[in-house]
Amino acid sequence: MNLNENLSFVLRYGAMIGIVIVVIGLAIDLVDLEYSKDVMTAGIATLVFTPFAGMIVSFVTLSMNWEKKYAIATLALILISLAGMLVAFLLR
Repeated sequence: MNLNENLSFVLRYGAMIGIVIVVIGLAIDLVDLEYSKDVMTAGIATLVFTPFAGMIVSFVTLSMNWEKKYAIATLALILISLAGMLVAFLLR
């Protein structure tokens, strides 16, 4: 498995999907439907969590390629990010 190919796939398509969802939300807002903010929020959440999905894909790919040192570093980054998300959620 190639790390660059896997990571670029996740980031490219995650960004595209997030942008499409936001554009759909904007189109719904033009029609003046009430749930357009929810759709736009889903699109923005997709854009925010796409890099996190990239970290997970990196960890899995590195683990499958037996790149132990880099897999551990990526796992540490994932855990730090999760801790930050938890703190942000609790302090909101």
